[in-house]
Amino acid sequence: MRMKIKIFTLVLLVVSINDFSNIAIAQSIVVDAPTLDEVITQMEHEAFNTGKYLTGVIVEHDCDFFEEASYEVMSDGLTVYELEIEAYEAMGLCVYFDDFHIPVGGELFFESPDGAFDVIYSEGPIDASENNSHGRWVSGDIPGSVIKIIYRQPSNAVGSARLGIMGVGFFARNVERGSDDCEVDVMCPEGDSWQCERDAVVKLRITQGGGIYLCSGAMVNNTERDCRQLLLSAFHCADAVEENEWAYFKVQYNYEYLVCDSTVSINSHTRTGVIPLTNSDDATSQGFSGSDFLLVEVEDPISATWNPYYAGFDASGETGHSGVGIHHPSGDRKKISTYTNPLTTYSLGSAGSHWRVYWEATETNHGVTEGGSSGSPIFSENHQIVGTLSSGLSACVVGGAGNGTGPTQPDFYGKMSYHWDGANPIPSSQHLDNFLDPSGSGQEIIYGSYVGEGDQPCGNFGACSATEIEGMILEEKGWSFSPNPAFDRIQIQMPAGATLSELRIYDALGRLEESITPSVFQQTMMVSVVQLSTGLHYLTVRTPDGTSSTMKLIVE
Repeated sequence: MRMKIKIFTLVLLVVSINDFSNIAIAQSIVVDAPTLDEVITQMEHEAFNTGKYLTGVIVEHDCDFFEEASYEVMSDGLTVYELEIEAYEAMGLCVYFDDFHIPVGGELFFESPDGAFDVIYSEGPIDASENNSHGRWVSGDIPGSVIKIIYRQPSNAVGSARLGIMGVGFFARNVERGSDDCEVDVMCPEGDSWQCERDAVVKLRITQGGGIYLCSGAMVNNTERDCRQLLLSAFHCADAVEENEWAYFKVQYNYEYLVCDSTVSINSHTRTGVIPLTNSDDATSQGFSGSDFLLVEVEDPISATWNPYYAGFDASGETGHSGVGIHHPSGDRKKISTYTNPLTTYSLGSAGSHWRVYWEATETNHGVTEGGSSGSPIFSENHQIVGTLSSGLSACVVGGAGNGTGPTQPDFYGKMSYHWDGANPIPSSQHLDNFLDPSGSGQEIIYGSYVGEGDQPCGNFGACSATEIEGMILEEKGWSFSPNPAFDRIQIQMPAGATLSELRIYDALGRLEESITPSVFQQTMMVSVVQLSTGLHYLTVRTPDGTSSTMKLIVE
Protein backbone atom coordinates (compact mmCIF):
# COMPACT_ATOMS: atom_id res chain seq x y z
CA MET A 1 0.00 0.00 0.00
CA ARG A 2 1.35 3.41 -0.93
CA MET A 3 2.28 5.45 2.09
CA LYS A 4 1.19 9.08 2.24
CA ILE A 5 3.58 11.45 3.96
CA LYS A 6 2.08 13.52 6.72
CA ILE A 7 1.89 17.22 5.89
CA PHE A 8 2.88 19.34 8.85
CA THR A 9 1.40 22.71 9.70
CA LEU A 10 3.28 25.93 10.22
CA VAL A 11 3.38 28.26 13.20
CA LEU A 12 4.49 31.84 12.60
CA LEU A 13 6.63 33.59 15.18
CA VAL A 14 7.07 37.18 14.05
CA VAL A 15 10.08 39.12 15.27
CA SER A 16 9.32 42.67 16.35
CA ILE A 17 9.17 45.22 13.54
CA ASN A 18 10.09 48.88 13.67
CA ASP A 19 9.19 51.13 10.79
CA PHE A 20 11.74 53.88 10.31
CA SER A 21 11.25 55.64 6.97
CA ASN A 22 10.29 52.39 5.22
CA ILE A 23 13.20 50.45 6.74
CA ALA A 24 12.23 47.36 8.75
CA ILE A 25 14.10 44.76 10.78
CA ALA A 26 14.06 41.41 8.95
CA GLN A 27 11.18 39.18 9.91
CA SER A 28 11.51 35.49 10.66
CA ILE A 29 9.06 32.60 10.34
CA VAL A 30 9.77 29.58 12.52
CA VAL A 31 8.34 26.33 11.19
CA ASP A 32 6.70 23.89 13.59
CA ALA A 33 8.40 21.05 11.76
CA PRO A 34 8.88 17.37 12.50
CA THR A 35 12.07 16.29 14.20
CA LEU A 36 14.92 14.94 12.12
CA ASP A 37 14.40 11.49 13.65
CA GLU A 38 10.72 11.52 12.66
CA VAL A 39 11.55 12.25 9.03
CA ILE A 40 14.35 9.66 8.96
CA THR A 41 11.89 7.06 10.25
CA GLN A 42 9.51 8.00 7.43
CA MET A 43 12.32 7.72 4.90
CA GLU A 44 13.22 4.22 6.07
CA HIS A 45 9.58 3.14 6.03
CA GLU A 46 9.10 4.54 2.52
CA ALA A 47 12.21 2.81 1.18
CA PHE A 48 11.15 -0.54 2.63
CA ASN A 49 7.52 -0.36 1.49
CA THR A 50 7.76 1.37 -1.90
CA GLY A 51 11.43 1.46 -2.88
CA LYS A 52 11.20 5.23 -3.31
CA TYR A 53 14.01 7.50 -2.22
CA LEU A 54 12.39 10.02 0.12
CA THR A 55 14.68 12.91 1.02
CA GLY A 56 12.32 15.30 2.83
CA VAL A 57 8.75 16.32 3.60
CA ILE A 58 6.62 19.37 2.93
CA VAL A 59 5.50 21.65 5.72
CA GLU A 60 2.29 23.15 4.39
CA HIS A 61 1.31 26.78 5.04
CA ASP A 62 -0.30 29.58 3.06
CA CYS A 63 1.11 33.07 3.37
CA ASP A 64 1.95 36.07 1.21
CA PHE A 65 5.67 36.80 1.09
CA PHE A 66 5.10 40.55 0.77
CA GLU A 67 2.81 40.65 3.79
CA GLU A 68 5.37 38.85 5.96
CA ALA A 69 8.66 40.29 4.65
CA SER A 70 10.48 43.38 5.81
CA TYR A 71 11.48 45.85 3.13
CA GLU A 72 13.81 48.74 2.44
CA VAL A 73 13.58 51.42 -0.24
CA MET A 74 17.05 52.31 -1.50
CA SER A 75 18.14 55.73 -2.72
CA ASP A 76 18.03 54.62 -6.37
CA GLY A 77 14.40 53.49 -6.06
CA LEU A 78 15.20 49.79 -5.70
CA THR A 79 12.97 48.07 -3.14
CA VAL A 80 14.47 45.09 -1.31
CA TYR A 81 12.24 42.62 0.57
CA GLU A 82 13.65 39.99 2.96
CA LEU A 83 12.13 37.10 4.89
CA GLU A 84 13.82 34.28 6.80
CA ILE A 85 12.22 30.88 7.37
CA GLU A 86 13.62 28.52 9.99
CA ALA A 87 12.97 24.83 10.70
CA TYR A 88 14.85 23.33 13.64
CA GLU A 89 17.06 20.35 12.74
CA ALA A 90 16.48 20.64 8.98
CA MET A 91 19.45 19.65 6.83
CA GLY A 92 18.14 22.00 4.14
CA LEU A 93 15.06 23.95 3.07
CA CYS A 94 13.23 24.96 -0.10
CA VAL A 95 10.15 27.10 -0.66
CA TYR A 96 6.96 26.17 -2.53
CA PHE A 97 4.88 28.85 -4.28
CA ASP A 98 1.33 28.46 -5.58
CA ASP A 99 0.94 32.05 -6.79
CA PHE A 100 4.24 32.89 -8.48
CA HIS A 101 4.85 35.80 -10.80
CA ILE A 102 7.94 37.98 -11.21
CA PRO A 103 7.66 41.10 -13.38
CA VAL A 104 10.31 41.95 -15.94
CA GLY A 105 13.12 43.59 -13.99
CA GLY A 106 12.37 41.84 -10.69
CA GLU A 107 14.81 39.33 -9.20
CA LEU A 108 14.33 36.65 -6.54
CA PHE A 109 17.14 35.07 -4.47
CA PHE A 110 17.44 32.30 -1.87
CA GLU A 111 20.41 32.22 0.52
CA SER A 112 21.78 30.70 3.68
CA PRO A 113 22.07 33.41 6.34
CA ASP A 114 25.33 35.20 7.05
CA GLY A 115 27.60 33.21 9.35
CA ALA A 116 25.77 29.89 9.04
CA PHE A 117 28.52 28.38 6.87
CA ASP A 118 32.00 29.31 5.71
CA VAL A 119 30.40 30.37 2.43
CA ILE A 120 26.93 31.66 1.63
CA TYR A 121 24.90 29.12 -0.35
CA SER A 122 22.65 30.87 -2.83
CA GLU A 123 20.28 30.45 -5.75
CA GLY A 124 19.36 33.24 -8.12
CA PRO A 125 18.62 35.54 -9.65
CA ILE A 126 15.26 33.99 -10.51
CA ASP A 127 13.48 36.23 -12.99
CA ALA A 128 10.42 36.52 -15.22
CA SER A 129 11.57 33.59 -17.37
CA GLU A 130 10.25 31.23 -14.64
CA ASN A 131 6.67 32.55 -14.87
CA ASN A 132 3.93 30.14 -15.91
CA SER A 133 0.20 30.46 -16.41
CA HIS A 134 -0.45 28.03 -13.54
CA GLY A 135 1.56 30.18 -11.10
CA ARG A 136 3.36 27.29 -9.36
CA TRP A 137 7.09 27.10 -8.73
CA VAL A 138 9.53 25.68 -6.16
CA SER A 139 13.03 26.82 -5.27
CA GLY A 140 16.19 24.76 -5.12
CA ASP A 141 17.33 23.51 -1.72
CA ILE A 142 19.58 25.62 0.50
CA PRO A 143 21.63 23.80 3.19
CA GLY A 144 20.91 24.45 6.84
CA SER A 145 17.88 25.10 9.02
CA VAL A 146 17.33 28.70 7.87
CA ILE A 147 16.57 29.95 4.36
CA LYS A 148 16.56 33.63 3.48
CA ILE A 149 14.27 34.85 0.68
CA ILE A 150 15.24 38.14 -0.98
CA TYR A 151 13.23 39.93 -3.64
CA ARG A 152 14.52 43.04 -5.44
CA GLN A 153 12.37 45.21 -7.63
CA PRO A 154 13.57 48.38 -9.38
CA SER A 155 11.24 51.34 -9.74
CA ASN A 156 10.96 50.73 -13.50
CA ALA A 157 9.88 47.07 -13.21
CA VAL A 158 6.95 46.24 -15.46
CA GLY A 159 3.97 45.07 -13.38
CA SER A 160 3.69 43.73 -9.84
CA ALA A 161 5.20 40.65 -8.26
CA ARG A 162 3.17 37.87 -6.63
CA LEU A 163 4.88 35.43 -4.29
CA GLY A 164 2.25 33.35 -2.56
CA ILE A 165 3.90 30.66 -0.41
CA MET A 166 2.08 27.35 0.08
CA GLY A 167 4.75 25.45 2.01
CA VAL A 168 8.35 24.73 2.89
CA GLY A 169 10.39 21.67 1.99
CA PHE A 170 12.19 20.15 5.02
CA PHE A 171 15.18 18.04 3.88
CA ALA A 172 16.57 15.32 6.11
CA ARG A 173 19.45 14.15 3.89
CA ASN A 174 21.37 14.60 0.64
CA VAL A 175 21.69 18.37 0.76
CA GLU A 176 25.47 17.83 0.64
CA ARG A 177 25.01 15.10 -2.02
CA GLY A 178 27.06 12.28 -0.53
CA SER A 179 26.99 8.99 -2.42
CA ASP A 180 28.93 5.92 -1.29
CA ASP A 181 32.68 5.65 -1.67
CA CYS A 182 32.85 3.15 -4.55
CA GLU A 183 30.96 5.37 -7.00
CA VAL A 184 32.86 6.60 -10.09
CA ASP A 185 32.59 10.25 -11.16
CA VAL A 186 31.46 10.60 -14.76
CA MET A 187 34.49 12.86 -15.28
CA CYS A 188 36.89 9.99 -14.48
CA PRO A 189 38.51 8.00 -17.34
CA GLU A 190 35.56 5.60 -17.48
CA GLY A 191 33.44 8.50 -18.75
CA ASP A 192 35.84 9.74 -21.43
CA SER A 193 33.95 8.11 -24.30
CA TRP A 194 30.49 8.86 -22.84
CA GLN A 195 30.56 12.64 -22.66
CA CYS A 196 27.65 13.14 -25.06
CA GLU A 197 25.48 10.70 -23.10
CA ARG A 198 26.60 12.37 -19.87
CA ASP A 199 24.95 15.58 -21.08
CA ALA A 200 21.63 13.76 -21.50
CA VAL A 201 21.37 12.52 -17.90
CA VAL A 202 19.52 14.69 -15.38
CA LYS A 203 18.78 14.69 -11.67
CA LEU A 204 15.09 14.75 -10.70
CA ARG A 205 13.45 16.14 -7.56
CA ILE A 206 9.84 14.98 -7.40
CA THR A 207 7.04 16.27 -5.15
CA GLN A 208 4.21 13.86 -4.37
CA GLY A 209 1.96 12.99 -1.45
CA GLY A 210 3.59 15.48 0.92
CA GLY A 211 7.08 14.07 0.31
CA ILE A 212 10.14 15.07 -1.72
CA TYR A 213 11.88 12.30 -3.66
CA LEU A 214 15.03 11.95 -5.77
CA CYS A 215 15.43 10.02 -9.02
CA SER A 216 17.37 10.25 -12.28
CA GLY A 217 16.37 10.43 -15.93
CA ALA A 218 17.58 11.30 -19.40
CA MET A 219 16.59 13.66 -22.19
CA VAL A 220 15.73 11.43 -25.14
CA ASN A 221 15.65 11.91 -28.91
CA ASN A 222 12.74 10.99 -31.20
CA THR A 223 12.50 9.98 -34.85
CA GLU A 224 11.48 13.51 -35.87
CA ARG A 225 14.81 14.78 -34.47
CA ASP A 226 13.04 18.04 -33.62
CA CYS A 227 14.60 18.65 -30.17
CA ARG A 228 11.28 18.21 -28.42
CA GLN A 229 12.10 18.39 -24.70
CA LEU A 230 11.30 14.77 -23.87
CA LEU A 231 12.54 13.20 -20.64
CA LEU A 232 12.53 9.46 -19.92
CA SER A 233 12.57 8.02 -16.39
CA ALA A 234 10.82 5.34 -14.28
CA PHE A 235 7.13 5.38 -13.37
CA HIS A 236 7.72 4.26 -9.78
CA CYS A 237 9.57 7.54 -9.23
CA ALA A 238 6.37 9.54 -9.76
CA ASP A 239 3.43 7.15 -9.51
CA ALA A 240 1.62 9.28 -6.90
CA VAL A 241 2.14 12.72 -8.46
CA GLU A 242 -1.15 14.60 -8.62
CA GLU A 243 -2.13 16.92 -11.44
CA ASN A 244 -1.07 20.13 -9.69
CA GLU A 245 2.24 18.62 -8.52
CA TRP A 246 3.83 18.17 -11.96
CA ALA A 247 4.52 21.92 -11.85
CA TYR A 248 6.91 21.32 -8.90
CA PHE A 249 8.90 18.62 -10.73
CA LYS A 250 12.55 19.84 -10.76
CA VAL A 251 14.97 18.81 -13.54
CA GLN A 252 18.66 19.56 -12.94
CA TYR A 253 21.18 19.63 -15.79
CA ASN A 254 25.01 19.56 -15.78
CA TYR A 255 25.25 18.49 -12.14
CA GLU A 256 28.74 17.00 -12.16
CA TYR A 257 32.28 17.70 -11.01
CA LEU A 258 34.73 19.63 -13.15
CA VAL A 259 37.26 16.78 -13.15
CA CYS A 260 37.59 13.27 -11.73
CA ASP A 261 37.29 13.14 -7.92
CA SER A 262 37.07 16.92 -7.71
CA THR A 263 35.32 18.90 -5.00
CA VAL A 264 34.32 21.66 -7.43
CA SER A 265 31.13 21.33 -9.47
CA ILE A 266 30.18 22.58 -12.89
CA ASN A 267 27.52 25.31 -12.69
CA SER A 268 24.31 23.30 -12.91
CA HIS A 269 20.99 24.55 -14.24
CA THR A 270 17.39 23.68 -13.46
CA ARG A 271 13.98 23.74 -15.05
CA THR A 272 10.84 23.55 -12.91
CA GLY A 273 7.68 21.89 -14.17
CA VAL A 274 6.96 19.08 -16.64
CA ILE A 275 3.99 17.89 -18.66
CA PRO A 276 3.18 14.17 -18.22
CA LEU A 277 2.80 12.31 -21.52
CA THR A 278 2.67 8.59 -20.86
CA ASN A 279 3.78 5.88 -18.42
CA SER A 280 3.58 2.14 -17.86
CA ASP A 281 0.77 2.52 -15.26
CA ASP A 282 2.04 -0.64 -13.58
CA ALA A 283 2.43 0.29 -9.90
CA THR A 284 0.88 -2.25 -7.53
CA SER A 285 1.11 -3.05 -3.83
CA GLN A 286 3.68 -5.67 -4.84
CA GLY A 287 5.86 -3.27 -6.81
CA PHE A 288 5.24 -2.96 -10.53
CA SER A 289 3.79 -5.39 -13.04
CA GLY A 290 5.37 -4.09 -16.25
CA SER A 291 8.53 -2.36 -17.45
CA ASP A 292 8.22 0.75 -15.25
CA PHE A 293 8.69 3.77 -17.57
CA LEU A 294 7.70 7.44 -17.46
CA LEU A 295 7.83 10.00 -20.28
CA VAL A 296 7.33 13.71 -19.63
CA GLU A 297 8.03 16.93 -21.50
CA VAL A 298 10.00 19.68 -19.78
CA GLU A 299 7.66 22.63 -19.64
CA ASP A 300 9.93 25.67 -20.13
CA PRO A 301 12.59 26.18 -22.83
CA ILE A 302 15.96 24.57 -22.12
CA SER A 303 18.77 26.95 -22.99
CA ALA A 304 21.10 25.73 -25.74
CA THR A 305 23.97 27.16 -23.67
CA TRP A 306 23.42 24.29 -21.22
CA ASN A 307 24.49 21.97 -24.02
CA PRO A 308 21.61 19.50 -23.58
CA TYR A 309 22.02 16.20 -25.40
CA TYR A 310 19.03 14.14 -26.52
CA ALA A 311 20.14 10.54 -26.18
CA GLY A 312 19.54 7.94 -28.85
CA PHE A 313 17.84 4.63 -28.11
CA ASP A 314 17.54 1.04 -29.29
CA ALA A 315 14.04 -0.38 -28.90
CA SER A 316 14.69 -3.42 -31.08
CA GLY A 317 15.19 -5.73 -28.10
CA GLU A 318 18.83 -6.37 -28.97
CA THR A 319 20.88 -6.75 -25.81
CA GLY A 320 23.70 -4.45 -24.88
CA HIS A 321 26.94 -6.45 -24.90
CA SER A 322 28.79 -3.83 -22.90
CA GLY A 323 28.19 -0.25 -21.90
CA VAL A 324 27.43 2.00 -18.95
CA GLY A 325 24.78 3.38 -16.66
CA ILE A 326 24.93 7.10 -15.86
CA HIS A 327 23.00 8.35 -12.85
CA HIS A 328 22.74 10.54 -9.74
CA PRO A 329 23.08 8.15 -6.77
CA SER A 330 21.69 9.63 -3.53
CA GLY A 331 21.18 12.88 -5.45
CA ASP A 332 24.95 13.23 -5.83
CA ARG A 333 26.83 14.59 -8.80
CA LYS A 334 26.76 12.43 -11.91
CA LYS A 335 28.33 8.95 -11.66
CA ILE A 336 29.04 6.16 -14.14
CA SER A 337 28.87 2.37 -13.75
CA THR A 338 30.35 -0.05 -16.31
CA TYR A 339 29.31 -3.48 -17.60
CA THR A 340 31.36 -5.71 -19.91
CA ASN A 341 29.12 -8.78 -20.23
CA PRO A 342 25.85 -8.93 -22.21
CA LEU A 343 22.66 -7.88 -20.49
CA THR A 344 20.32 -10.80 -19.84
CA THR A 345 16.52 -10.90 -19.87
CA TYR A 346 14.86 -10.91 -16.46
CA SER A 347 11.16 -11.11 -15.55
CA LEU A 348 11.00 -8.57 -12.74
CA GLY A 349 7.66 -6.94 -13.51
CA SER A 350 6.24 -9.30 -16.11
CA ALA A 351 7.74 -11.90 -18.42
CA GLY A 352 10.77 -10.52 -20.27
CA SER A 353 10.21 -6.94 -19.10
CA HIS A 354 13.68 -6.14 -17.76
CA TRP A 355 17.41 -6.39 -18.37
CA ARG A 356 19.68 -7.74 -15.66
CA VAL A 357 23.13 -6.21 -15.40
CA TYR A 358 26.26 -6.89 -13.35
CA TRP A 359 28.69 -4.01 -12.88
CA GLU A 360 32.45 -4.42 -13.24
CA ALA A 361 35.31 -2.97 -11.25
CA THR A 362 37.16 -0.44 -13.41
CA GLU A 363 40.25 1.71 -13.35
CA THR A 364 38.86 4.12 -10.75
CA ASN A 365 36.57 1.96 -8.60
CA HIS A 366 33.52 -0.33 -8.75
CA GLY A 367 30.55 1.88 -9.67
CA VAL A 368 27.08 0.65 -8.63
CA THR A 369 23.65 2.29 -8.19
CA GLU A 370 21.89 3.70 -5.12
CA GLY A 371 18.63 5.29 -4.12
CA GLY A 372 18.19 8.29 -6.41
CA SER A 373 19.61 6.36 -9.39
CA SER A 374 16.14 5.03 -10.30
CA GLY A 375 14.95 6.06 -13.74
CA SER A 376 18.48 6.52 -15.08
CA PRO A 377 19.42 5.11 -18.50
CA ILE A 378 21.62 2.16 -19.32
CA PHE A 379 23.51 2.53 -22.62
CA SER A 380 24.72 -0.16 -24.99
CA GLU A 381 28.10 -0.15 -26.67
CA ASN A 382 26.38 1.72 -29.51
CA HIS A 383 25.74 4.64 -27.15
CA GLN A 384 21.97 4.13 -27.21
CA ILE A 385 19.54 3.77 -24.30
CA VAL A 386 18.33 0.18 -23.98
CA GLY A 387 16.65 0.45 -20.57
CA THR A 388 15.78 2.52 -17.49
CA LEU A 389 16.60 1.58 -13.90
CA SER A 390 13.74 0.04 -11.89
CA SER A 391 15.38 -1.76 -9.01
CA GLY A 392 18.53 -3.53 -7.94
CA LEU A 393 20.73 -5.19 -5.38
CA SER A 394 24.06 -3.54 -6.11
CA ALA A 395 25.74 -1.49 -3.38
CA CYS A 396 29.24 -0.43 -2.45
CA VAL A 397 29.30 -2.48 0.76
CA VAL A 398 28.29 -6.11 1.14
CA GLY A 399 25.19 -6.15 3.32
CA GLY A 400 25.12 -2.33 3.23
CA ALA A 401 22.17 -0.06 3.76
CA GLY A 402 19.65 0.87 1.08
CA ASN A 403 18.84 -1.41 -1.83
CA GLY A 404 22.05 -3.37 -2.01
CA THR A 405 23.93 -6.42 -0.87
CA GLY A 406 27.26 -5.79 -2.60
CA PRO A 407 28.98 -4.45 -5.73
CA THR A 408 28.77 -7.78 -7.57
CA GLN A 409 24.98 -8.08 -7.18
CA PRO A 410 22.70 -7.26 -10.15
CA ASP A 411 20.48 -4.31 -11.03
CA PHE A 412 17.35 -4.41 -13.20
CA TYR A 413 16.41 -2.04 -16.02
CA GLY A 414 13.03 -1.91 -17.74
CA LYS A 415 13.64 -2.77 -21.39
CA MET A 416 13.33 0.00 -23.95
CA SER A 417 11.74 -2.56 -26.28
CA TYR A 418 9.10 -3.38 -23.66
CA HIS A 419 8.43 0.33 -23.06
CA TRP A 420 8.07 0.63 -26.82
CA ASP A 421 5.16 -1.73 -27.47
CA GLY A 422 5.24 -4.38 -24.75
CA ALA A 423 2.43 -5.73 -22.59
CA ASN A 424 2.29 -2.92 -20.03
CA PRO A 425 -1.25 -2.40 -18.63
CA ILE A 426 -1.90 0.62 -20.87
CA PRO A 427 -3.79 1.20 -24.14
CA SER A 428 -1.69 0.73 -27.28
CA SER A 429 -2.01 4.48 -27.91
CA GLN A 430 0.05 5.04 -24.74
CA HIS A 431 2.95 2.80 -25.76
CA LEU A 432 6.23 4.67 -25.96
CA ASP A 433 6.54 4.21 -29.72
CA ASN A 434 3.64 6.64 -30.26
CA PHE A 435 5.67 9.41 -28.63
CA LEU A 436 9.24 8.65 -29.75
CA ASP A 437 8.17 7.68 -33.29
CA PRO A 438 5.24 10.09 -33.73
CA SER A 439 5.09 9.78 -37.52
CA GLY A 440 4.99 5.97 -37.40
CA SER A 441 8.19 5.58 -39.41
CA GLY A 442 8.90 2.21 -37.86
CA GLN A 443 12.39 3.22 -36.71
CA GLU A 444 13.35 1.49 -33.48
CA ILE A 445 16.99 2.57 -33.40
CA ILE A 446 18.14 6.20 -33.57
CA TYR A 447 21.22 8.12 -32.49
CA GLY A 448 21.54 10.98 -30.08
CA SER A 449 21.89 14.64 -30.96
CA TYR A 450 22.71 18.04 -29.56
CA VAL A 451 20.74 21.19 -30.14
CA GLY A 452 22.57 23.17 -32.81
CA GLU A 453 26.17 22.09 -33.17
CA GLY A 454 27.01 21.57 -29.50
CA ASP A 455 30.33 22.17 -27.84
CA GLN A 456 33.51 20.13 -27.65
CA PRO A 457 34.19 17.29 -27.30
CA CYS A 458 30.98 16.27 -29.08
CA GLY A 459 30.48 19.27 -31.36
CA ASN A 460 29.00 18.66 -34.82
CA PHE A 461 28.01 15.10 -33.95
CA GLY A 462 24.31 14.86 -34.56
CA ALA A 463 22.79 18.33 -34.42
CA CYS A 464 18.98 18.03 -34.31
CA SER A 465 18.74 20.20 -37.41
CA ALA A 466 21.38 18.23 -39.32
CA THR A 467 20.64 16.65 -42.69
CA GLU A 468 20.08 12.93 -42.16
CA ILE A 469 20.79 11.67 -45.68
CA GLU A 470 24.14 10.08 -44.97
CA GLY A 471 23.00 8.82 -41.59
CA MET A 472 19.97 7.10 -43.11
CA ILE A 473 22.20 5.38 -45.66
CA LEU A 474 24.53 4.29 -42.88
CA GLU A 475 21.66 2.87 -40.82
CA GLU A 476 19.92 1.15 -43.74
CA LYS A 477 22.85 -0.20 -45.77
CA GLY A 478 25.48 -0.52 -43.08
CA TRP A 479 29.27 -0.42 -43.26
CA SER A 480 31.95 -3.05 -42.97
CA PHE A 481 35.57 -3.68 -42.16
CA SER A 482 37.93 -6.60 -42.65
CA PRO A 483 39.65 -8.70 -41.60
CA ASN A 484 38.09 -9.50 -38.21
CA PRO A 485 39.89 -10.82 -36.18
CA ALA A 486 42.76 -8.57 -37.24
CA PHE A 487 46.48 -8.62 -36.60
CA ASP A 488 48.13 -5.56 -38.12
CA ARG A 489 45.56 -3.47 -40.01
CA ILE A 490 41.96 -3.32 -41.22
CA GLN A 491 40.13 -1.70 -44.13
CA ILE A 492 36.92 0.17 -43.43
CA GLN A 493 34.32 0.37 -46.21
CA MET A 494 31.47 2.90 -46.01
CA PRO A 495 28.26 2.34 -48.05
CA ALA A 496 27.65 4.31 -51.24
CA GLY A 497 26.29 7.75 -50.42
CA ALA A 498 27.86 7.98 -46.94
CA THR A 499 31.35 9.18 -46.11
CA LEU A 500 33.55 8.70 -43.06
CA SER A 501 34.26 11.87 -41.07
CA GLU A 502 35.72 10.28 -37.93
CA LEU A 503 36.73 6.90 -36.57
CA ARG A 504 36.87 6.23 -32.84
CA ILE A 505 38.37 3.13 -31.23
CA TYR A 506 37.31 2.08 -27.71
CA ASP A 507 38.60 -0.64 -25.44
CA ALA A 508 36.42 -3.34 -23.86
CA LEU A 509 35.44 -0.99 -21.01
CA GLY A 510 34.26 1.71 -23.39
CA ARG A 511 37.28 3.97 -22.88
CA LEU A 512 38.43 5.97 -25.88
CA GLU A 513 41.78 4.69 -27.21
CA GLU A 514 42.12 6.60 -30.46
CA SER A 515 40.25 9.15 -32.56
CA ILE A 516 41.10 9.49 -36.27
CA THR A 517 39.78 12.31 -38.42
CA PRO A 518 40.67 12.00 -42.13
CA SER A 519 41.73 15.16 -43.92
CA VAL A 520 39.11 14.43 -46.57
CA PHE A 521 35.81 12.63 -45.97
CA GLN A 522 36.15 9.28 -47.68
CA GLN A 523 34.51 5.95 -48.50
CA THR A 524 37.39 3.67 -47.48
CA MET A 525 40.16 3.89 -44.90
CA MET A 526 43.11 1.69 -43.93
CA VAL A 527 43.71 1.68 -40.19
CA SER A 528 46.63 0.19 -38.25
CA VAL A 529 45.73 -1.90 -35.18
CA VAL A 530 49.22 -3.00 -34.15
CA GLN A 531 49.16 -0.47 -31.30
CA LEU A 532 46.05 -2.05 -29.77
CA SER A 533 46.12 -4.75 -27.10
CA THR A 534 44.88 -8.21 -28.00
CA GLY A 535 41.23 -8.89 -27.31
CA LEU A 536 37.94 -7.01 -27.71
CA HIS A 537 37.68 -3.42 -29.01
CA TYR A 538 34.91 -1.31 -30.55
CA LEU A 539 35.02 0.74 -33.73
CA THR A 540 32.64 3.70 -34.09
CA VAL A 541 32.32 5.46 -37.45
CA ARG A 542 30.66 8.85 -37.82
CA THR A 543 29.35 10.60 -40.91
CA PRO A 544 29.50 14.39 -41.46
CA ASP A 545 25.87 14.78 -40.32
CA GLY A 546 26.71 13.22 -36.95
CA THR A 547 25.25 9.74 -37.32
CA SER A 548 27.35 6.97 -35.81
CA SER A 549 27.46 3.20 -35.79
CA THR A 550 29.56 0.77 -33.74
CA MET A 551 30.92 -2.73 -34.40
CA LYS A 552 33.13 -5.12 -32.46
CA LEU A 553 36.77 -5.72 -33.43
CA ILE A 554 38.91 -8.60 -32.18
CA VAL A 555 42.67 -8.01 -32.24
CA GLU A 556 44.89 -11.10 -32.20
